[in-house]
Amino acid sequence: MLILSAIGAAFVWLSPVFGGKPDNTSQTKITQSTHFNGETFENLTPTKISTRTEDSPSTWDFLEGFIFGVEGKNPSAPVPSQSLNGVLLQDGEMIWFGHSTVLMATNGLSVITDPVFYRASPLPIGGAPFELQAPITTEQLPPIDVVLISHDHYDHLDMQAVKDMAKQVKHFIVPLGIKAHLQHWGINSNKITELDWYESKTINNVNFILAPSRHFSGRGLTDRMKTLWGSWIVNAPALKVYFSGDGGYSSEFKKIGSTYGPFDLAIMENGAYDQNWAQIHMFPEQTIKASEELKASNLLPVHWGKYDLANHHWLAPIQRLSKAAKHSEVRLVTPIIGKPFTLNEKTNQTWWAD
Repeated sequence: MLILSAIGAAFVWLSPVFGGKPDNTSQTKITQSTHFNGETFENLTPTKISTRTEDSPSTWDFLEGFIFGVEGKNPSAPVPSQSLNGVLLQDGEMIWFGHSTVLMATNGLSVITDPVFYRASPLPIGGAPFELQAPITTEQLPPIDVVLISHDHYDHLDMQAVKDMAKQVKHFIVPLGIKAHLQHWGINSNKITELDWYESKTINNVNFILAPSRHFSGRGLTDRMKTLWGSWIVNAPALKVYFSGDGGYSSEFKKIGSTYGPFDLAIMENGAYDQNWAQIHMFPEQTIKASEELKASNLLPVHWGKYDLANHHWLAPIQRLSKAAKHSEVRLVTPIIGKPFTLNEKTNQTWWAD
């Protein structure tokens, strides 16, 4: 047991996957943030990471159900997808790669959100992505002008993908503290901008604003909430997009909609929800409500279709959302993974029904 503990400690200490520590410049920005209490970052709304109650299943029962429980937690066949085939997007075109990874072209820039292509786990077990009909790899990606990172959890900040993409990415824009991870993985500091909530960075007349979300962060055993998390506003002359990242429902959506909306598109978390963590992830009905409060014309549901991260059927998020959307004026956008689309075409196909 002692030997196993020592091996585990050495892995956590030495493995690069856990990221780095902020340099003096970053640490000064973190310390000066009004959202940092001296030890950790805090949500604007009081938030519990765990919402388990006395009536909740025991930890063992929950884990047993998570691993062996719901039939259909994983697809029984490869998920429909389309190969990139060296595609270069034109302004207004977008591609969803599953989970929270979306590539968009606007005002001459190619922008990608939370690029994840490998395991959603620091270990070589668990967190494997679902099999696709047409596998999509980082090598197929076009040159990227801007990478937006919402937070440092493994299903949103993929070390191997970042390293793969390093030479073809011009700039990374990240929440406070995450710069250290990228530096640790070999990304030049000059290519990284880190922001606090409601700070912004403008590139080629496109304004990227980091907005709050109701979530948390951490990659190791001792760094929970040591880096900031958030959502993104992409304000371009011909396209206005909101990307939620991860987070529970809060009144901040209405504030963002009133201040920065209306949005042409809301890219919204819709999946990996559970009553045991009800304040840090939204349920599909809340995703619809938040999109309405953002004043979004179109809704692209993400955070599903790629990983098994909760105790529900893999199609439950999109099925529940589609049902809730029937009572909303927000238009659903549901493209096949890897297929380019625009907001001007009909992309609410129920491809998952087959």
